[in-house]
Amino acid sequence: MSCRAAPWGRPSAPRGRPFPASARLHSPFGGMNSWKNPVLKNSWRIGDVPAMFGLPSGLFRCMASNGSGDAGFSRPQSIDEAPMPLYPWPDKQRPRVCILGGGFGGLYTALRLESLVWPGNNKPQVMLVDQSDRFVFKPMLYELLSGEVDVWEIAPYFTELLKNTSVQFVKDSVKLLRPSDHLRREPGVSCTGGIVHLESGTVVEYDWLVLALGAEAKIDVVPGSAEYALPFTTLEHALKVESELKMLERGRFGKKSPPIQVAIVGLGYSGVELAATISERLKNTGTVKAINFQTTICPNAPPGNREAALKVLESQNIQLFLGYSVNCIREVYASEDSGSMVADAKEAGGGDKKLVLELQAAQRGLQSQVLEADLVLWTVGSQSQILRLQPPDAPYVIPLNGRGQVETEETLQVKGHPRTFAIGDSAALRDPSGKFLPANAQVAFQQADFAGWNLWAAINDRPLLPFRFQNLGEMMTLGRNDAAITANFIEGLTLEGPIGHAARKLVYCLRMPTDEHRVKVGISWFAKGAVDSLASLQTAVASALSPPTTPTTAPPTAADAATNRCAMDPDSEVAFDFPPYLCQYKSGRVHRPGGDAIAPAGTDPLTGVVSKDIHAGPARARVYLPPDASAAAAPGRLPVVVYFHGGGFVVGSPARPSTHAYLNDLVARSGAVGVSVYYRLAPEHALPAAYDDGWAAVRWVLAGGDGADPWLRDHADLSRVFLSGCSAGANIAHNMAVRAAAPGAVPEGAAVRGLMAVHPYFTGKEPVGAEAAFGPDVREFMDRTWRFVFPGSLGLDDPNVNPFVTDEARAAVAGIPCERVLVCVAEDDVLLKERGLWYARELKASGYAGEIELFESKGVGHAFQFDQLGSGEGVKLQERLVEFIKK
Repeated sequence: MSCRAAPWGRPSAPRGRPFPASARLHSPFGGMNSWKNPVLKNSWRIGDVPAMFGLPSGLFRCMASNGSGDAGFSRPQSIDEAPMPLYPWPDKQRPRVCILGGGFGGLYTALRLESLVWPGNNKPQVMLVDQSDRFVFKPMLYELLSGEVDVWEIAPYFTELLKNTSVQFVKDSVKLLRPSDHLRREPGVSCTGGIVHLESGTVVEYDWLVLALGAEAKIDVVPGSAEYALPFTTLEHALKVESELKMLERGRFGKKSPPIQVAIVGLGYSGVELAATISERLKNTGTVKAINFQTTICPNAPPGNREAALKVLESQNIQLFLGYSVNCIREVYASEDSGSMVADAKEAGGGDKKLVLELQAAQRGLQSQVLEADLVLWTVGSQSQILRLQPPDAPYVIPLNGRGQVETEETLQVKGHPRTFAIGDSAALRDPSGKFLPANAQVAFQQADFAGWNLWAAINDRPLLPFRFQNLGEMMTLGRNDAAITANFIEGLTLEGPIGHAARKLVYCLRMPTDEHRVKVGISWFAKGAVDSLASLQTAVASALSPPTTPTTAPPTAADAATNRCAMDPDSEVAFDFPPYLCQYKSGRVHRPGGDAIAPAGTDPLTGVVSKDIHAGPARARVYLPPDASAAAAPGRLPVVVYFHGGGFVVGSPARPSTHAYLNDLVARSGAVGVSVYYRLAPEHALPAAYDDGWAAVRWVLAGGDGADPWLRDHADLSRVFLSGCSAGANIAHNMAVRAAAPGAVPEGAAVRGLMAVHPYFTGKEPVGAEAAFGPDVREFMDRTWRFVFPGSLGLDDPNVNPFVTDEARAAVAGIPCERVLVCVAEDDVLLKERGLWYARELKASGYAGEIELFESKGVGHAFQFDQLGSGEGVKLQERLVEFIKK
């Protein structure tokens, strides 16, 4: 049935399940209580293209007037098609505003509508739709890589931002747009502005629409770019890049490996900010190669910003390839035998993977280049989402320009669509000189303010205002404590370095969406800055009181100039670098690149395991209960696994998503009660703090949770307690077993049945096995890191990390009360595999009376199970641990 059939008659009832009464359409203005169908009797045109009705046959038909208000709702559908759910707006009388996209344009428009004073009953119902549950302050994504900001500061949840407003947030993606506000209407007849189809199947009918969907990264530009390059436009992209960098840093830990190579395609603002941030992070462990089609960087930036950026890039020795375009990206492997690059992994014999970029000269006088990289970041090109959202049977219903952006009037209304507004990257709007407005946050900020006001004016029959963009200036980050700001209202003024950095953060703090979030972020940044300033003052005083050094007569180099530029900045000097876990600066600030992602306790949907965070005596722990624990017929039928996470004693927690998923899987497979211990981390809490917290948790478990925890009281078999951990966690588990050997350490009726040391962290001054191939720098680094986490220790001869260093230490290990010990190693764990094998050999030779088992995972590296839990080797390792627990 076509929408054209009986357009003013009452439509027949739909086939299939009828729509609920809440789905019926009513006028938002209180005059008519039902809608009439304004379908055109004649065709309308877009340019020279006729489009009959502009409405596809599948569009919902508008309502016909009925004095009683009893109106039906129908749409054409097939016999087997079920009616799609209609979004239930809370109020049937007030106007309905649907905002698509929760970026700067969409969110700030919603907040602007909320802040305005509305006469009578005209305050609209506002729905904000976004595919993410977080608003992202995109100009500060780079600070996630440098560790200057936390995720919550620049990516708060929409529900948190909108909790004190009437704005309704819906997490969903847009599938299809079907506007109807372009149709000719009969005088005095009201009608909906159109409908939006969401990916979830929900249909949203609206009176007013705001298109603020932004643009997507266009990555499939050259062969291989979509497969091997990463964009950097969303929070997910930033976290992915952070993860990739961390994996590269971890993969080179303890190895004599070539530097990490990062290629960045594009040197606009995004490319320059990425290059400066990543180069500063990698320091002497990596190289950044930046490629740009033009022969200058940031061609549209003010000269002051461009010059400041160029100075920073040159001072950081970033390799610039200006005047080049990328021809293709391909993957190759380094042959272990010859060191040559081959395209086939089998032919390479398991060599390292590399990406190769073939560069084509875009300017005369340049030669083609071939670059190698471990990571490729793509910052050029974007595409509008609107084109793919148009109805296939009316592909030009929303007018677009050649770049896929929506054509708008000066009032930000879409041309030919008086009830649809477009802002941000979705819109094509020009300045008075005829140039397109830049796709940046500043434009979206200002357009949101105008869009909110013009919606108010349109709903209240007031004149709309033409949008006028005021360029206040441009800002860019150039690393920690470095930025460039050029203000338009003061000609020739550019703030650089720490002053520019402070000014940029102040401006962005003031631009945060809500007053509450603005205050929270301001306090957080102020506190961090106060700590850094105090440390800087201490450094300056110490320098002033130290004896003068003999001045050098050598002329200063460019590197010297860059060093002097940050001489008084304590965050520019690294006190201790512990890749890939953390970096401590002389200011005392500690940067952990992994971030603070948290997986909440609760019921795991995959395994059915239930978890909770509790106090375990003076310590804290996350306790896990298997899904069938409630079916236990008698108390004490389940073994208990006390688990200690890894992370070099400096990072990690039971709430880290990978650790939490690992414990859920282990508890589900083994049917044991799991107790994952929160322990204090170095350097803020140096060892033996972690050992003390671990022992407090073990004592609490052996005491049955002091009788206060029902999970341990009702389900735990305290005679079957197992200690387990990975890496540094395995070291803690070992030391807990040693402490458990002390007289009276284990309460009567309880027993530590076994120890499971997975990829254990042990070391020593003298190399063992294949460690002889390590250079002296590796042994020196191991000594420095151990003294860093345990300043009061004896270094590598400390029994905590070298358990067989003395006869006394050997005797203590031999007396551990465990009946069985399982040692697990990984074939490709270059740094710690030999120590794991050594630990098993020495434990057996020490006179330990229990059973020792050894298990090796093939073709994988250190702590692989957290990233590859479902892989073949990951499953084998879990099954081996489960077998050990159930034996």
